[in-house]
Amino acid sequence: MNQEHHKWLTYWKKNLADSLNTNIEIDGSQHFEIEDFKIEDNSIADLKKVNTLIDSEERRINAKRGIKNKDDEDWITIDHIFVVIAPFKLKPATDHLVHLKDKKPKFPFWYSAYLNRNGKLYIPDEMFPLFQRQYLEPLADERTEFIFGSIEEVDLATTLGKENYSKYPEYIQYVQDIFKKVTGQELCEYHSGAYETIFNAIVLLPQEEMNAAMGIIELYEKILHQKNLPELLQSFITLNNNQEKLPITVPDLINTNDLHLGQMGFDFPISISQRKSLNTLLGSNEKVFAVNGPPGTGKTTLLQSIVANKMVESALKGEDAPVILACSTNNQAVTNIIDSFSRSNTREGKLQGRWIPDVDGYATYLPSTNKKESELKGINYKKLNGNGLFNDIENLEFLQDAKEYFLQKSNEYFNSTALSLSSVVQKLQKEISDIEQILKDSGDTWKDYLQSEHVFTSNYLLNNSKVSNYYQEDLLNEDVLKNDVEDLTKTEQNIITYFNNEPFFRKVFCFLGIQSALKNRASEVKIILRDSQIAIPENFVFKKNEILDTIDSKINTAKKIIGSIEKWKLWKNNNSIKGNPPRSEEKYWESEHLKIKEKINVNSFYDELDVSLRHKAFQLALHYWEGRYLLQLEADLRDPKFNGKGKEPMINRWKRHAMLTPCFVSTFFMAPKFFSFYKFLRMSGEGNKIHDNPPLFNFIDLLIVDEAGQVSPEVGVATFALAKQTVVVGDVKQIEPIWNVTHKIDIGNLKKCEIIEDYDDIVYEKQFDPKGFLSSTGSIMKMAQNASGFKEPNLHEKGVLLTEHRRCYDEIINYCNVLAYDGKLIPLRGKAEKDLLFPPMHCIHVEGQSTRNPNGSRFNIEEVKTIINWLTDNKTEIEKKYKSIEHAVGIITPFTGQKNSLKSALKDAGFKVEDFKIGTVHALQGAERPIVLFSMVYGDEDKGTLFFDRDNKPNMLNVAVSRAKDNFIVFANTKILNKNAKTPSGVLSNFLKYHTQN
Repeated sequence: MNQEHHKWLTYWKKNLADSLNTNIEIDGSQHFEIEDFKIEDNSIADLKKVNTLIDSEERRINAKRGIKNKDDEDWITIDHIFVVIAPFKLKPATDHLVHLKDKKPKFPFWYSAYLNRNGKLYIPDEMFPLFQRQYLEPLADERTEFIFGSIEEVDLATTLGKENYSKYPEYIQYVQDIFKKVTGQELCEYHSGAYETIFNAIVLLPQEEMNAAMGIIELYEKILHQKNLPELLQSFITLNNNQEKLPITVPDLINTNDLHLGQMGFDFPISISQRKSLNTLLGSNEKVFAVNGPPGTGKTTLLQSIVANKMVESALKGEDAPVILACSTNNQAVTNIIDSFSRSNTREGKLQGRWIPDVDGYATYLPSTNKKESELKGINYKKLNGNGLFNDIENLEFLQDAKEYFLQKSNEYFNSTALSLSSVVQKLQKEISDIEQILKDSGDTWKDYLQSEHVFTSNYLLNNSKVSNYYQEDLLNEDVLKNDVEDLTKTEQNIITYFNNEPFFRKVFCFLGIQSALKNRASEVKIILRDSQIAIPENFVFKKNEILDTIDSKINTAKKIIGSIEKWKLWKNNNSIKGNPPRSEEKYWESEHLKIKEKINVNSFYDELDVSLRHKAFQLALHYWEGRYLLQLEADLRDPKFNGKGKEPMINRWKRHAMLTPCFVSTFFMAPKFFSFYKFLRMSGEGNKIHDNPPLFNFIDLLIVDEAGQVSPEVGVATFALAKQTVVVGDVKQIEPIWNVTHKIDIGNLKKCEIIEDYDDIVYEKQFDPKGFLSSTGSIMKMAQNASGFKEPNLHEKGVLLTEHRRCYDEIINYCNVLAYDGKLIPLRGKAEKDLLFPPMHCIHVEGQSTRNPNGSRFNIEEVKTIINWLTDNKTEIEKKYKSIEHAVGIITPFTGQKNSLKSALKDAGFKVEDFKIGTVHALQGAERPIVLFSMVYGDEDKGTLFFDRDNKPNMLNVAVSRAKDNFIVFANTKILNKNAKTPSGVLSNFLKYHTQN
């Protein structure tokens, strides 16, 4: 393995291991409690508890090596361990218990130390303390009620001290200084309004099982032991990639038209940029394909098209079903993928729906084992223990019923009663092959026509001013050309007659080359050819044979052109296609705008193919794979290894399941656990079998990463080792990852892994950061852009770009276009309608100031009151237009304190709070609402940078605004909005209409 690759993989593994400690759960972890703890103490008196903790770690280390007996000569003894210490715990105060949903004690702050068997505490390698990420704003988890501080404050605190302490008291003073810098309070005096501070310490041994990320860490370990790096992973983590090919253009779409074989939906075709992206993917052999997907540009539709295409393509080849894994980092993104693949509605007719009973959708969710069955209702799922869809149906009873149902459906379609499973599969495959041939013919026939059109303009047409006479609906008119053939044939006859009647002496004189005779002949022939399609250049030879050859050539050219036109029209007629392939971007957009204006779904050649032939091919492939599944299940049920967990049974099972639902969906945390197998290693000294669980390297046919802009590198990178190809979809201008390691820890790990030589080496700022490789600033999307071989013209980022936005009114999305996308988005919904209840971009001034609640989070009670009054005043109108106000309105605010205040006030005002989408931007990422209210919270007395303007990044306001379909309404003290500022809020202020709430 390349040494640089080894260093990076070690670095991500280390960062992920460090990140486990940022959200520490004491339940299920080895720990003990010390009452009345004093942080200054450098030893722990209770040696029994100390040695019990060290013994447990000693057992774990040996068990991992397969050694369980302490008397074994290979037993490793240890005399010290790494621990994390929480110097206090917070218990809900009695008078707040009623209001708090989570009544468990909180441990928001930890620091590290080494602990030996004598109870002595030593300085750790990494000195910066641990602030529990789940209690820091901005929050990813909307359910959190307690706020300890903010990411910004922790980042600022990382600049404190050089961490070169040699004495334990110096280190502890540093920990206390950091604490005060972040919280504004002394550690020994810390208090929080809703919680009681109890100065009992928890000394905890960080367990490998304490976080789902251990599956990823184990995968890193397996990769690092590989001699050769899996090919896709190698491509993905190659830092220097200078490839910048241009994506496919509209005129070239026809060259890859026959590669686009299947389309999942039948109501709507894919958009222009979706088609260009898809065809670029299909026409390339790229291992890493990056798709930049701004808000509302149809990322899900593109993914459905990619999956449908894989299904049809593999059915045509008759190979194994494609195993496709769609991954993201959070459950909301995963749920969105599942939802999009759960609707198995296909076009009405005998191919409609499924030909297997009790199966719906095209995806299977791979959840954690502790996910409750009630949470999985209505979803295809498969757990590690086997429970789920396939466990329910893979038995002889289901097989018999399913075969009968499948054959009944196929007999209806083929109008036959004597078909077997295998014959149905063959007939379905033949029909798919026929469609592929039709698509191939379309490209060949259209290109033949274009070639004829080129001949027409370059060799046939004499006068360009007459070109319009030859066209009808953007196509050469064969009737006009047939008239030309008739005229040329007449001209041909006239020439023959002329030469037959030409005087004998004129022929002789012309033969002898006498100029006067030649001149007379030329004058008379020119009259005959005057209105024909025969050009008479200066060197024209006025001899009978030459003239007749010229006319014959012209007739043949016209007939070939006519033949290509008729062949194209015949293809269209046979396949019920009306349009022609657009020749340019402008022509394609003309048809797109016409489609929108006339409110029709289809208005171009490619659109028509999507909703007809390609959708039919998908339906056929769906049933082809159902038939293959039943045949495979019938064979596999007889196999004694049917439930085996070895490599071969595991691979067979995935390939069989992929026949029924080609797409599997999981978080990055669960994927490594599913795509591995059991391998016998050896017998232990006690006679037990010791197993390893090697990953299925290079097994998954296609890895789809959705919302990749939210996935931190150390979380996502390892899974690429399991796949052969990847499509990475995301947007670096929307929500960023939850970075669980601080900048300081990150730079420390870069040095420990020898990626940088010293802390002053700024290569990480210049090279690593822009390419997304860093665990404190990067993302899988940025890395995919770096690894991509394609780059759009005039675009900063690499990868293909989706541009058509359909969610928001133009007035709303235009803000995002200016703020984040350099005007590249193409708004297609149109301007706001006249019957809109409020101006699309609207600001209501609130004369209020922010304050901090007992947990330290900001809130603004005047804004809360104004929002409640506004909702109450407009409730009737909103419900008249949208039925339910709770489902029509989303409320976004940057602060948890404001969220909680709003929820409480909404409940008091009689609204159904649980039906509202309310919280930080994370609450509405991937979602939309007709009306979005944005509560800014800040007052003009607040100092410093507004939270949503931090680092001048567009992400937060870009997401907030683009959730609103009809109205984006800001509630703010307008004194904080500076129209001259180039900040996200400054740009926003220029798009808002202002109104003062009475």
